[in-house]
Amino acid sequence: MRIRRLSALFWATCIIAFIFILYVVTDLSLKLPSIKPAMVDLEDNKWSSFESKLRNIENELNQHHAVVGEIKSAMDQIVEQSQEFHPPQIRPKPAPKQIKIREFKVVGDEPPRMHRKINMSYCPIFQTSSKTDVQMLSMYDRIMFDDVDGGVWKQGWNIEYKDNQWSSKNKLKVFIVPHSHNDPGWIKTFENYYKAQTKAIFTNMVEKLKENVGRKFIWAETSYLSLWWTSDATDKEKTDFQNLLKSGQIEIVTGGWVMNDEANSHWVSNAQQLTTGHQWLLDNLGYIPKNGWAIDPFGYSSSQPYLLKLTGLENSVIQRVHYRVKKELALNRQLEFKWRQMWDGSGKTDMFTHMMPFYSYDVPHTCGPDPKICCQFDFKRLPGNGVTCPWGSPPRKIVQKNVDERSFMILDQWRKKAQLYRSNVVLVPLGDDFRYDRANEWDNQYQNYEMIIDYINSNEAWNAEVQFGTLQDYFKAVHEEIKLADFPVLTGDFFTYADRNQHYWSGYYTSRPFYKRMDRALLAYVRAAEVITAQASSSRSVSHITSLQLRDRVEHARRALALFQHHDGVAGTARDDVHEDYARKMLTAIKYSQSAIQQAAYYLLKQPAIQDQTQEDVYFDVDDIWRKHDEIPSRITIALDPMSPSRRLLFYNALAFKRHEVVTVIVSTPHVEVFDPDGSPIMAQISPVVAGEKRLGFAANKFQLSFPVVVDALAITVYSVSLRDNMAINKYTSYSRVRIYNADYWSVELPKMFAVEQPAARLADDVTMQAGNSSRVVATMNGLLKAVVTPDGHTMPVHMDFVQYDTQKAQDNNSGAYLFIPDGPATPFKSDPFPEIVITEGPFKATLYSGLVGPKAAEVLLAISVYNNPSLPHAELEISNTLLIDPQVDDLELAMRFSTPIKNGDIFYTDLNGMQMIKRRYFEKLPLQANFYPLPAAAFLQDGGARLTLLTSTPLGAAALRSGQLEVMQDRRLSRDDNRGLNQGVLDNVRTRHTFRLLLERVPQVCASKSPEQTSEYLTLGAHVSQQMLLQPLITMHYSANENSPRSSYSRSLVSAPDVVLAAFHSHIATKNKDGATHHGMGMTFQRVHLDTCYGNKAVEKWYPLSEGQIPLTDMVDVQPDQIFDSSLTFVHVRNPVPEAFIALCPMEIRSVFINQTLKRA
Repeated sequence: MRIRRLSALFWATCIIAFIFILYVVTDLSLKLPSIKPAMVDLEDNKWSSFESKLRNIENELNQHHAVVGEIKSAMDQIVEQSQEFHPPQIRPKPAPKQIKIREFKVVGDEPPRMHRKINMSYCPIFQTSSKTDVQMLSMYDRIMFDDVDGGVWKQGWNIEYKDNQWSSKNKLKVFIVPHSHNDPGWIKTFENYYKAQTKAIFTNMVEKLKENVGRKFIWAETSYLSLWWTSDATDKEKTDFQNLLKSGQIEIVTGGWVMNDEANSHWVSNAQQLTTGHQWLLDNLGYIPKNGWAIDPFGYSSSQPYLLKLTGLENSVIQRVHYRVKKELALNRQLEFKWRQMWDGSGKTDMFTHMMPFYSYDVPHTCGPDPKICCQFDFKRLPGNGVTCPWGSPPRKIVQKNVDERSFMILDQWRKKAQLYRSNVVLVPLGDDFRYDRANEWDNQYQNYEMIIDYINSNEAWNAEVQFGTLQDYFKAVHEEIKLADFPVLTGDFFTYADRNQHYWSGYYTSRPFYKRMDRALLAYVRAAEVITAQASSSRSVSHITSLQLRDRVEHARRALALFQHHDGVAGTARDDVHEDYARKMLTAIKYSQSAIQQAAYYLLKQPAIQDQTQEDVYFDVDDIWRKHDEIPSRITIALDPMSPSRRLLFYNALAFKRHEVVTVIVSTPHVEVFDPDGSPIMAQISPVVAGEKRLGFAANKFQLSFPVVVDALAITVYSVSLRDNMAINKYTSYSRVRIYNADYWSVELPKMFAVEQPAARLADDVTMQAGNSSRVVATMNGLLKAVVTPDGHTMPVHMDFVQYDTQKAQDNNSGAYLFIPDGPATPFKSDPFPEIVITEGPFKATLYSGLVGPKAAEVLLAISVYNNPSLPHAELEISNTLLIDPQVDDLELAMRFSTPIKNGDIFYTDLNGMQMIKRRYFEKLPLQANFYPLPAAAFLQDGGARLTLLTSTPLGAAALRSGQLEVMQDRRLSRDDNRGLNQGVLDNVRTRHTFRLLLERVPQVCASKSPEQTSEYLTLGAHVSQQMLLQPLITMHYSANENSPRSSYSRSLVSAPDVVLAAFHSHIATKNKDGATHHGMGMTFQRVHLDTCYGNKAVEKWYPLSEGQIPLTDMVDVQPDQIFDSSLTFVHVRNPVPEAFIALCPMEIRSVFINQTLKRA
């Protein structure tokens, strides 16, 4: 009987549920036609209308889904009561309703986006068909780094040749390439160099090249060309220059805004500076470069040739490579090679590269192996010109009497140089820094060489053809003589550079770290500004005039960023006043970016009503205040009082994926609560603000407000913070527990809601902290990290300490802006005992602050934080070092070191320009300074069970000098010049803040073993997401609004692609099609990262589901699907249409598209 009643009840419930669902569906279908688009203009705003409909439907469905869920729950209970007779069906149970304790929602709960089935086997990363002839890590392992005296070529050997090598049918072809290397800032500022020298170089160039059609010249720095063109060039000079360009007498090489540094720069910044230069050349000269020229960066990254290849360049020249590597390549005639990406198994990324063989790019080291002879053919050094030859033999003017002897002397050098290469073609650069600024140098160089050229060419017995040439002339001749397939393939990079024994250029990886950090802050702003302004333009949220104004502000900021990529800018190797000039330009650029971002956001949000607007065109306050060019930025304190009880908080996400994170803002009172975009209160945490430099303390009337936010890809989300009635029941805001150690003398005046512990005794034991369900941090009695306990209970010892280096002090053998020459291994950084320590702990964030003061050394304010962020469930800490080296100290280099039980041996990994990871090895046969490498963004150690990853906000130098150990330089103060031309030490230190993220990731299952030959590795998804958030923080903006006014938001992208980087989104660019016609439109650049799947927590992918490189552009931005074309990286070449506006990216591929906005497709 009981069974019958239960059965009847069960079926009755089913019938009721069916009727209810039928009602819901009918009700929904009747409602649908009444959903009206938000905008009236359907033609211009059809996407907004469609999006609005979708959002309303989604909200309705969510409500009905909740009701159906309750019915399901009731049915489950009924079934459970009768499970003795009716076993229940297995189904997921909905979570019970709770207060909004956690705002994060697993993305995996949402309906997954459908991916197309695309065969990716064609991708270079999956190919294995090609072989590598020269692998740089293997070469380092193989060769002895000896320093044998090679005779006149000190770092080489005595080159010999046979006279019968050449014949009338097989002549030696020599191309003399005049050039002038113009640093956009070094000893003088960019503008001062231009006024003093560069302007005159251009003036003489257009005059002197016209005197003989055989004269040639190459130019690299578009920043200087732009300055001359827009400020001083006459119409006649412009016409002459363009004619010389068209005739091939002038070639613009690389064509970037600058000749960028390759160690500290981020690849996105390098792409920006290349784009800035190429767009200017196309807009003003209709010119597109074909060949690269990078003679002065201090070592070379393999990311750069990939970028050059993507711009459409065909060949490249490099110079500053380790002298022993040059010798090894020269011995095997491998100085010209196809430079391939480490992950490319097909050869698709090959860039043909010419490496100069000798010490420098100046004339004494470019004609051949004997600088004493070559110097005699630098005719600027003729007596009376103020420049001499240090070898004691000055040049002689070429006259009829000596032309035979002088011609044969230099021909002998050219012939010897030819022995180092595979072809019969010789490249002979003729120039140096800021050369050809005087008319008489043009005359002396060209007229004397013209006599030599004519004499050699007329002497048939010598079997040589000599001419002035450009890089295009040289490479054309090389490729006509030798097939590309006959050149070797090289993989790897050329760090760390040494120009002579023990003199390794690893110091500049860290020099002037404040400005290196500022570079990354500006990059984040430029990226955010260009994306949000492009969104405002493409969605027609702004007028055409406003769109152009926003474009100009972003372009101004982009040019400041591009200028600082110069190899003496972000490298930190210019004089003090020059770095101040760069910093002032970057400060202005940050403010321009902030202005553009807040204005674009205002229009994307449909111009919300704002209270107390004080300035026209300033709608929102960006919460990042840069007051001075040499001062750490500060945060806005949100002042709340009865007169102004609420403030709206806007969060703009410039990344291409939905992000989940805990944010912190500063408020004036602890009596606040936070409301989500729907206006519902959410859980939040209040902590006191710990401030100070040498001594810690609590800031008066300032509190940290931390809470979780979710922001869609390329979207603006609005939260609000309001004054809370402190007499009302507090359900949502929690207050940190505060512990104070070694500071019993403090008079603590925190509000009573904070639980404060302040023991009188000195701290003698380890301390721990944790935020909610985060990892637990164990720290020493000095406040330094000791171990991390992961959320699943695994303990990983991670011993953190600070160490310091002194410099050698022998003559011409000391550290400076470029060089790192320590006097031995590091010694411990000894700070005062019992440092002041403060720990704040709450449900979302826990931080340990420690004030480490080393007398006559440095002061470091260390802050270690953990966050309760379920979307990143691996063990992760944030480490912030705010430091200043004591101005009284002469020579000190400060480093942070982590020691772990990871058994990585001598192998570790660092990134190249934030683009890819490369395998490094510690070599005992090399000096300590040679084992330091650039750390632009990330490094890791790993063994079969665990990986430790360090992500950095600032490019710095790093090393792994012992197994399980990772060391990162923090700052350097050096009293002496290192004799590389700067003529000063590094004594302009300012207080600097670096932020690091330390990740500990375990191997959840046994992974397939990797070949020891594999030289590339990859970050995990968790590390990549964390890195993107570190380098591209949410843009936080504030404004005051009426509490009852609508909560506007902007979310256009339907795509969330954590494995895709939106590297650029230009709102106004120009391009040329195959027919030479110029088009105008927008440009976008994407990179799909390859991710390691061995390490890390697999749950991360539930929150950040991968796109598999599939980007339907119409789902991301407002574009017409038939107006999308493939393009080069800098958008100057437009290629085939992109079918259906659907992009499928290979892993590690960088791809750009042009969005045509002017002419309709034919």
